[in-house]
Amino acid sequence: MRWNIGIIWCTLLLIFGCAPQPKIQKLPEEKKPTVSEAKKYHSSGFEYFKNGQYEDAIRNYKQAIAESTLFVDAYLDLARTYTVIHNYEEAESTYMRLINILPNEPNGYYGLGRLYTEERKYVLALQQYDKALEIDPEDALAFYGKGYVNEKTGDTGEALRYYERAKELAPDDINIRYSLGKLYVKLERYEDGIRELETVLQEHPEDIEVRLFLGDAYASVGRYRKAEEQFTYIVEQSPDYAAAWVKLGNVCVDMKKYSEAMGNYKKAIEIDPAQPSFYYHLVDLLVKLKNYTEVNAYLKKAFTITPDDAILVALSGDLYIAKADDAFKVKDWDTAISNYQIAINNYEKVKTLTDSPHWVGYAKKGIERAQIQLKKAKEERWWDKGK
Repeated sequence: MRWNIGIIWCTLLLIFGCAPQPKIQKLPEEKKPTVSEAKKYHSSGFEYFKNGQYEDAIRNYKQAIAESTLFVDAYLDLARTYTVIHNYEEAESTYMRLINILPNEPNGYYGLGRLYTEERKYVLALQQYDKALEIDPEDALAFYGKGYVNEKTGDTGEALRYYERAKELAPDDINIRYSLGKLYVKLERYEDGIRELETVLQEHPEDIEVRLFLGDAYASVGRYRKAEEQFTYIVEQSPDYAAAWVKLGNVCVDMKKYSEAMGNYKKAIEIDPAQPSFYYHLVDLLVKLKNYTEVNAYLKKAFTITPDDAILVALSGDLYIAKADDAFKVKDWDTAISNYQIAINNYEKVKTLTDSPHWVGYAKKGIERAQIQLKKAKEERWWDKGK
């Protein structure tokens, strides 16, 4: 007899469905993964840090480390917070703890190297970067750190060598290219500096400091309009940045835009009237433009701030030479002679106020020129009187 397959299947289901099943012990459910407590504490610490609540930041970073002793960022941010509040001993201890736990983690050495650099412990700083290079001989950041230490100690040759090596290893690292660009400018390798800084500016067009160095480099190679663009951007974004107004004024002088230059210098003085150096630029320009009334006014104001400023005294000498020259041209010998003598007296005073080779040399040249003209004026007066 042939059985219907469908009936057989239903029967089997019925049998097994009704049969008692063996009890299987239920395993405890695995706890669903969530954001770790360590990350929560770290995130809270970071928020406190941004708000300047450093003690709360420290407390949270410490708790993050307690939750996860291998949490590298927590160590780094804890040490950074200690550094900000100048607790260098705790910062050093934190970096050392990270290094002891994870001796092959280069960030510990970077951090300790930066800390020692800030403390001017340059030999120790270099040792940390060398340890990072033992882990990875092609560690761009370690070479970068060594470059920075050498730049701080004034060894620009070594600094340049390390920065250039760092760039070879990490050509897209903007921080490396920025430091390299600034050093090129410092070494008067302006075109090289411009190349690096322009690359950085493409990534960070809003960065005022980059534009400041780039503007200086442009001005140094005579690309005044490009320099003007950088400084104009800066004063538009930060109108109270007095030094940028001075730089803009200097570029305007180079472009013979004297009225604009005067306005820029005056703006800088308006922002910070107690800064003597801002007066130097304005007074020098006003003397060249023979605007003696304003020169006297600004010199008087500047001397109330710093009465024994050698540069202001030198510029005062320039003023009297200019006035004497004008009198000489119209044969006003008495006025010329008087002003040349006052100029000489001012330049002599400069030599007593500063040891700067530049300004002492400047004063000596002023004296020589004034003495030559003084002698000529006396001779001309004698001839005129003898007629």
